[in-house]
Amino acid sequence: MGDVVRRSRGAIAGLRWSGGWPRELAPAQYALIGGIFTAAYLGLEWLTRVHELEALGITLWNPAKALSLGLLLLKGVAYAPALFLASLLVDLFIYGAAKSVASIVATSAVVAIGYAALAAGLTRGLGFAVRRPDLRNVIALLVTVPAGTFVIACLYCGFLVGFGDLPARQYWEAVRHLWVGDTVGVIILLPLAMAASGSVQRLGETRPVVLLIDFGTFLTGVLIALWLIFSFEGANEYHLFYLLFLPVSWIAMRAGFVGAAAGVCVVHLLLLAFISWGGYPASTFMGYQLLVLALAFNGLLLGAVVDERRRSDELLREQHAEVVRMTRHATAGAMGVSLAHQISQPLSNVAMYLHVGRQLLADKPDEPAPIAASLEKATSQLRQAKDILERLRDFVSRGTLRPAPTDLGALTRKVVALAEDDARAHGVSVRLEAASVPPVTVDALQLEQSLINVINNAIDAAAEADRFPGCVTVRVAALDKGVRIEVVDNGPGVSDVVAKQLFEPFVTTKPSGMGLGLALSRELISAHGGTIDWERGRPDGGARFTIELPLSPEAGHGR
Repeated sequence: MGDVVRRSRGAIAGLRWSGGWPRELAPAQYALIGGIFTAAYLGLEWLTRVHELEALGITLWNPAKALSLGLLLLKGVAYAPALFLASLLVDLFIYGAAKSVASIVATSAVVAIGYAALAAGLTRGLGFAVRRPDLRNVIALLVTVPAGTFVIACLYCGFLVGFGDLPARQYWEAVRHLWVGDTVGVIILLPLAMAASGSVQRLGETRPVVLLIDFGTFLTGVLIALWLIFSFEGANEYHLFYLLFLPVSWIAMRAGFVGAAAGVCVVHLLLLAFISWGGYPASTFMGYQLLVLALAFNGLLLGAVVDERRRSDELLREQHAEVVRMTRHATAGAMGVSLAHQISQPLSNVAMYLHVGRQLLADKPDEPAPIAASLEKATSQLRQAKDILERLRDFVSRGTLRPAPTDLGALTRKVVALAEDDARAHGVSVRLEAASVPPVTVDALQLEQSLINVINNAIDAAAEADRFPGCVTVRVAALDKGVRIEVVDNGPGVSDVVAKQLFEPFVTTKPSGMGLGLALSRELISAHGGTIDWERGRPDGGARFTIELPLSPEAGHGR
């Protein structure tokens, strides 16, 4: 037995141990945290001795394992010795002497090493973080924990059979018993810690009255479902359990992951109370535990998906606000280009006239020195002003591009999604027809800005359609040597007066327009080696704007 103890301690210590104590943790802190954990572990094991198998400490409900895995995930696998000690004390003082001493040491080592390995696999292998309850972490937890607890259960029961504490014919029954209890304990309680550390802040942003109504509605639905499940004879047939999926799914959709985690825990506790009061056998309890496991999977995944969707919506709104801000800056830049172009030529003429004046005055010797000095200063200042304006024009009109391979279909879908709210407000429908196209190497933000300008113009035009419901169609298609985007509207069309100067700065048909959107779009698309043009959509109105861009180098080589 001494060899077993030494090997167990060595294996546990080898998981994460540096200099005798865990890194960045003093011995006193380690002892305090370990002591609190051990006391809580013993308390939970004493309170939850539900349908114990053959007095071996194998129960169908074991929340202490959730506490153990939570500690190892949050504080590191260096706390595996504390779990080993807690498991050892539980077998000695709570479950009695049904197992031999060697079996107790070996199974305690299996628990400590197994859960430490499970925690290390989650954190180091899958990048799991308790404080980050996103969809990726939830899927990692729901997949890894059942697999890990099954391996631990097989090893645990294997040692019991090896030391003669469990008949071999009961091995798989014991594995199933232990796996159900440990897995349900972890899956029910650990998501609560994830929700409390990562998602509960969202609840603070919700009005208390709304929270009270949501929770009251959920609790009422759960109690009604439980009453229906257990009020009929034959509750062990589980045929009405599906009713519990309704309130859990509802609270997950309303409150996201934190609501799902809390809801699943409440359902499980109430279910435990009903089963305990009803005196149902272990087989019935195991059946309900497996169903609760399925309920937890459904609710937690749904809650994580709802949170993911909300985060995506928030990110989309932030990106939309950023695009609007960039559009304002770009508009100001385009105005600067026009001003620089308009002002630099007159200033050049003034400089030329002043220079001629200096030459003329120099021919008259009446008082040449002060006049010549004054004219020289004027000429120098005007030349400086001209240089400054030209630099401004060059900077704004030929700004640095940041090209990268871009999925044009995804970019167009994003722009259409951003424009849909504005289109609905104008009574216009937007339809996207996006074929599969190769990537193009462009500055995605600038091309997105150009598409927004063109699509917004189409929406404004379609909103003025008299005989037909406003409609805008956006098409993406591949060409032999490029990619084409078409934006078609059924508006009144472009007047002949404006058509000839449509892409010129400050040419607009809108009362509040600045006439810079299409000019800026043409400039940005030209900078990418592309073209933008338009034609009438039909004889009596409508317009079709066509953007063509060259294929990316990757796509060109691929051919």
